[in-house]
Amino acid sequence: MQSRKRLLSKLLSTLSVLLRNIGDVIFAVFVIQLITQFEPHPSYPFLGTRGYLTILLIYLLSLACHIGAEQLKKSK
Repeated sequence: MQSRKRLLSKLLSTLSVLLRNIGDVIFAVFVIQLITQFEPHPSYPFLGTRGYLTILLIYLLSLACHIGAEQLKKSK
């Protein structure tokens, strides 16, 4: 049972870092697009309010994975 908790904790930690890195890259592209006033194709998913919410969702998923991993580490 402990090995499953350890494996799940490691998986959640890795997923948290991966999601945070993805969120950072998308946020950087979003900011560069705002600064340069580049007009992307309308199918680009990170435009306007939808872009804000998508980036926020990615960061919130990362936070949830981090909290879950920390809770599993404490319960050992």
